[in-house]
Amino acid sequence: LCAASQPLASQAGIQVLTAGGTAVDAAVAVAATLAVTEPCSTGIGGDALLLYFDAKEKKVSALLGCGRSPAALTLEAVQRAGLKELAPASPLTVTVPGAPALWCDAIDRFSSGSVPIRSVLDPAIQLAEFGFPVSPLTALQWRSSVDLLKRSPGGSALLVERCRAPRAGEVFRNP
Repeated sequence: LCAASQPLASQAGIQVLTAGGTAVDAAVAVAATLAVTEPCSTGIGGDALLLYFDAKEKKVSALLGCGRSPAALTLEAVQRAGLKELAPASPLTVTVPGAPALWCDAIDRFSSGSVPIRSVLDPAIQLAEFGFPVSPLTALQWRSSVDLLKRSPGGSALLVERCRAPRAGEVFRNP
């Protein structure tokens, strides 16, 4: 059983399980697919947490994929830049992404290795390459972020030709 807020992500998890993958492989497939299909909610630029229950050992393990501040971001560097404080949307407040590292660590630590990571990530890769229909909730969230995306370096790439958010049902590609 795979459940996610996006049916395509659930389908990705089921696809990986059907191919012989483990629950961890499926969880990574779901997370990667959500990064593609719900870019306003999650993504490879974010953090991740994982709790894993080993049924044989009756043991819970945790992985923390929370990024750290960039190594060069020091109080002195901020002061030299003349900044008194950091705005919440400042690029200087963003941590180094931890989600992709957690995905790899989880597979290395908890998966049997019967499914290569390329196969685990393939559903997300295919949806990014060939497109997916945007869900109503994602379209709403995307629309509310248009002004921020237009001001962000590279953010306009997540908008369609007319510099607007994709609408519900439109096919969006992000190769």
